[in-house]
Amino acid sequence: MKHSSTTEKGDVLERIIRDLLQTEIEADRFYLKKDQCKIFWKKGYFSKDRGSKIIFDVAIEVYLPGAREYSLLVLVECKNYEHRVPVSDAEEFFTKVQQVAAANSKAIIASTAAFQHGTVEYAKSKGIGLLRYFEPGNHKWELHRSSSAMARTPAAEQAEALASALTREDFTSQTFDLYMQSPARATNSLWDFFEDLLLDDALTPELVRRIANPRSKLKSQVPFLELEDIESIAMEALTTIGYLGGEVNLDALSGHEALRTGLVIEKGVPIPPEAIATQVLGRILFDPPTIQIFAVGPTHRGRDRFTLAHELAHHLLDHGRFLIRESCDDSDFDLLPSRSAVGSDVARLELQANLLAASLLMPRTCVVTDFHQMLRSLEISNRGYGPLYVDDQPCNLRNFDAVVGHLMERYGVSRTAAKIRLESMGLLRDARRRSGPQSIQSVLAAMAHD
Repeated sequence: MKHSSTTEKGDVLERIIRDLLQTEIEADRFYLKKDQCKIFWKKGYFSKDRGSKIIFDVAIEVYLPGAREYSLLVLVECKNYEHRVPVSDAEEFFTKVQQVAAANSKAIIASTAAFQHGTVEYAKSKGIGLLRYFEPGNHKWELHRSSSAMARTPAAEQAEALASALTREDFTSQTFDLYMQSPARATNSLWDFFEDLLLDDALTPELVRRIANPRSKLKSQVPFLELEDIESIAMEALTTIGYLGGEVNLDALSGHEALRTGLVIEKGVPIPPEAIATQVLGRILFDPPTIQIFAVGPTHRGRDRFTLAHELAHHLLDHGRFLIRESCDDSDFDLLPSRSAVGSDVARLELQANLLAASLLMPRTCVVTDFHQMLRSLEISNRGYGPLYVDDQPCNLRNFDAVVGHLMERYGVSRTAAKIRLESMGLLRDARRRSGPQSIQSVLAAMAHD
């Protein structure tokens, strides 16, 4: 019975890896062109040493244009263990691969568990790719498409963090389903992983160019939206509830969406056990459309309103085209999400949701009027740094607190929401960031080219 259970667990992982790769190949979004590779599950390859076939969990046969026989064989072994993968498993698998295709083969070990340090070092020395899989059901963002299939390897300074995902048993992933070690680097980009494997002496660069897709295939799947696009969506939504000024009635907006789309809003929901450690504030599920606001103490009205507006924004932006579900906490309510930490598609989704949430809570025309009235009453003048400038000087901090405090009270929003709104409208320049100020325009310009 135990052997049967172990086999079933292994089969589950094999199918997951096969299906993930097959989906990308069939959509022609994979590193290798669709017509130049074939993927198999449980296929056997003949070993002269054994005089019989060796069955491999997953195999990808790579063909040069016009060829009838494959020129490269990528063989994958899957390990669904409760313990770290030992070096002996890597040694045994490498021997199998050498028996069936010593010259033109690439080996990959896929695992749900971490790898021993010795396994990682052995894999590097033999050019074996390591892949650790994380179930998307535990992620903050669960996408229809593999998050790692859309990712690019982040900056070199994050290499240590990426590598730790392979060896730490207690590592949890909030975004990416794959963390990998190629012959060249640690990465969570499936594209970069296979590029490294194939360029690692298996085929010449010229042959690889003939079978590889252009890197433009990695462009973001999430459409880019200008600030004016987001403002228009907000105004259209507010018009439907007859908004005239002051605090926006989110219950009215939620009710309208309930009638229009069947959206369900649940407030005061107990936090799921798996989300307690990260203090999740709310989440949206897209099928059926449901927004849940969790009971997180102590009560903070402004924070709860921004959480609801953030999830409503995902709904209004039709982000169900890309997401199965999304959850948020305080760390997500940042105007400038890290693309390297979450991937460019998720960064676009979150930035759009934050900008729209702020636009819904603080409509542009009303905010501009109230903002300039406050500047006049406080006798704040523009000295060339923007209408409202804040650094670490006490006078500028007092002005910032006074303006933001007034907007918080008038619109029933959190400090974060007010700050996001003013920055996105170009009314606030915050020079307190240790890394230096960065405008929303520069962030959008960078994302427009992802």
